[in-house]
Amino acid sequence: MNNASSYALPVIISVALHALLIAVLTFGWEATQEPPRKMMPNFVQAKLVTMDAAVKKKAAPPKVDLIKQRQQQEQQRQREAKAERERRAALERKKKQEAEKRRKAEAERKRKAAEEKARKEKERKEQERKEQMERERQSAFEEALEEEEELLDARESTQAVMSVAQAIQQRIESVWSQPPSARNGMVTEVSISFVPTGRVVASNITKSSGNAALDRSVLNAVRKVEVFPEVAELAREEPTTFEREVRNTQLIFRVEGLRQ
Repeated sequence: MNNASSYALPVIISVALHALLIAVLTFGWEATQEPPRKMMPNFVQAKLVTMDAAVKKKAAPPKVDLIKQRQQQEQQRQREAKAERERRAALERKKKQEAEKRRKAEAERKRKAAEEKARKEKERKEQERKEQMERERQSAFEEALEEEEELLDARESTQAVMSVAQAIQQRIESVWSQPPSARNGMVTEVSISFVPTGRVVASNITKSSGNAALDRSVLNAVRKVEVFPEVAELAREEPTTFEREVRNTQLIFRVEGLRQ
């Protein structure tokens, strides 16, 4: 063990010396040689080239064709103006189309309104015609009834008047004293006026017989009777008939049945 230790120390010293010698030789060799050129990265070179190009372009700008530029500007202006005209034309067409659409809609509305008005007017006239026909039928019916009633009334009035007239004439003839000068066929017409009480207020010869004595005899007979109950009864029951037919009565007295 002591022998191993005695050999180790000289060995270590020898190795150290050799290492030192190699280091000295190496350092001296590198000092005599030119240092190597360092290579620049690729991206740095590309950047430098780009900068050179930009500098060159700025230094010598390309020539600009002003006429061509103006032409291009004019063409651009014309294109924009054309586009604006087309836009306005399209807007105008749209407005016209909308206006036409509104006009047609209004015309259609007016047409329908006119048709509806005409239909209602036709219905109204038809209804008025029916109502008028109904009124006319009703009126004709009422007029027929009135005429029938008037006819019946007239018949009744006529009968009543004739009856009263006959009664008046009979009363007068019952007191009539014909004069000796009277002859068969002589006719005297007399007008007699009554009041509603049946009293005679006036009597006149309206057509003479040609014999004054005969005419006077008729008037004397009327005055003798003086009051006619039949007249008073008619005036009380049918005042209208009295006023219209009897107040002023025309009677004819004819001489008949005398021995000649």
